[in-house]
Amino acid sequence: MNYQLLIESYSLGSSLSEQEIELLNLELETQIMNINISTNFGCFKSAPSHVCEGLNLKKDTYWIMCLAQLLDLHKPPQFGKTKSVEVFDLLLEKGLVIG
Repeated sequence: MNYQLLIESYSLGSSLSEQEIELLNLELETQIMNINISTNFGCFKSAPSHVCEGLNLKKDTYWIMCLAQLLDLHKPPQFGKTKSVEVFDLLLEKGLVIG
């Protein structure tokens, strides 16, 4: 299943299995690795407002940030930065968001 569909299903109230969470984690790692190749991937497009709202994020949040937020909700770090902060810092560094 497409990661965006998993995020959308979750934002509408569905639960995720451990396997789906692991797949989403791999997807985020892949997106982070590919950020140096191109910023034209779908993960840099804004998620629909109902998805952002379901994850308590601002309207027009990028898909990659929605993915990071979902993972933070399911697997919060025991120490260090959250995935959301790591991704935001990377987007800031690449000039894709304004701090």
